[in-house]
Amino acid sequence: MADNEEVELQLLKKIEVKSATKLLHGLVDNFCKRGHLHYSNYDQVWTLQEWWALTASWENLIKAVVRDSLNKDQILQRLENLPEDFRSLIIDVLNARRSDVHQQLLTDTNSISKSTLRDFDWQVKLAMSSDKLSSIHEPLLNLDLDVQSEAATEIHSLELTGEDLRNLISSLEGANRVLQQWKT
Repeated sequence: MADNEEVELQLLKKIEVKSATKLLHGLVDNFCKRGHLHYSNYDQVWTLQEWWALTASWENLIKAVVRDSLNKDQILQRLENLPEDFRSLIIDVLNARRSDVHQQLLTDTNSISKSTLRDFDWQVKLAMSSDKLSSIHEPLLNLDLDVQSEAATEIHSLELTGEDLRNLISSLEGANRVLQQWKT
């Protein structure tokens, strides 16, 4: 842990351990966008700059713990200059809220794009004829994509022939191969 983060977490010592439990859970709720912990509740304890420093260092710690899958000993090593009661409190909060932080990190990562695929639906139809041909007998795939953008969910409908479907599948397989190469 960077020295300044360690110093900023030392600011926790300005409150009692019991109050720190509520504070740390509230800060995790803020990070997970589930609640709103306000500075005004703690303005008698910390200055605004101290509050920002404390919340930023806590956020950096919880991200690092989840991202790097730190175990208890590794976390304790990062918190070695804090009193024992605060260290055990932080460990308890981190263990209790690890899955919440992990889920929020995944959500944040997935929402990097302005639009994400939320759901899809498909159905196969058989085109018997058209206005130009009296007999076609060609299967068609109707594909509905539910795409979530910043403000709303849009439905994009595609009608694909067999050849169009093969091209789409080939493109998606190519994209998947590239993703797999990036992961390794």
